[in-house]
Amino acid sequence: ARVNVVGGYVIKHKFDALSQERSLSGVISAVNQLCLMLKDRNTHPKIALLANKLRDEFGADIGLLARIVKNVKVLSPEFVSPAAAEEAGGGDKMNARSVGFTLSRFMRLVSSPKHPVMLFLDDLQWAEDTALDVIHTFLSDTMGSCMFFVGTYRDNEVHADHAVFDLMKKLESSHVPTNKVSLTGLDREDLNTMISDALCLYPRICKSLSEVVM
Repeated sequence: ARVNVVGGYVIKHKFDALSQERSLSGVISAVNQLCLMLKDRNTHPKIALLANKLRDEFGADIGLLARIVKNVKVLSPEFVSPAAAEEAGGGDKMNARSVGFTLSRFMRLVSSPKHPVMLFLDDLQWAEDTALDVIHTFLSDTMGSCMFFVGTYRDNEVHADHAVFDLMKKLESSHVPTNKVSLTGLDREDLNTMISDALCLYPRICKSLSEVVM
């Protein structure tokens, strides 16, 4: 992805039916991915500098960050809260507002115009209100984070009162630039063209296979 090429980070999560049992686990999982990427793609001096910034920013609250984002410990061994080992539920047991605020503070430090973070969340029709509230907190942050968000959902699996539509309204109210792209299914001709390109065969030869796939 171009984000990676220019020095940014792409983190992602796919929601499913089980996501509703642990509403914040998807977002937290994506941030945990980011911690591992920061460790793998930076030198030891840069990681040490980032760890110092986190100490300065969070102070006594560093334990709170460690309870929510377990992988923050890879940036510094001291970023391990004793409570982290005891709380199997992690951030899901905490108030969504507190989680959103804590993660936003983290994102401000690790993202920048030179190192943007792209968050991709798939199948938002399975996401709970609390997870989308945290996303709104991320994107409406005016304190300096550099994030790009892509979310997808199946419009035939959501009702008019689904939380994803509420998220869109909140983002507009917060003056966050948004774009909505509607994707329809492929028609027979387009599908046949795609299959012929993939198989390097003439379209007329692939028609029977396209009919089966359709």
